[in-house]
Amino acid sequence: MEVIKMKLKELKAEIEQVRDEVRLKAHLGRTEAADELEKLEKEWKSLKKKYKPLADEAEKTAENTVAALEIAADELKEGFDRIRKLF
Repeated sequence: MEVIKMKLKELKAEIEQVRDEVRLKAHLGRTEAADELEKLEKEWKSLKKKYKPLADEAEKTAENTVAALEIAADELKEGFDRIRKLF
């Protein structure tokens, strides 16, 4: 009986250790994701401010405007994808 109790105690300790590690990684991941999201939100707001003037000038310089917006949009999408992969 003592051997069984010891094995169960060891199993419980192993599970608790793994659980604690996973909880810590999840917490750190959430913090990292929140930081990344905050950075991306600032970039999103900046892009939205630039959108109207760029769209107004699109007729004059359509290729440059579209290229600039595509680059900014791609960077934002990549950032959001990085966050998505954390979960």
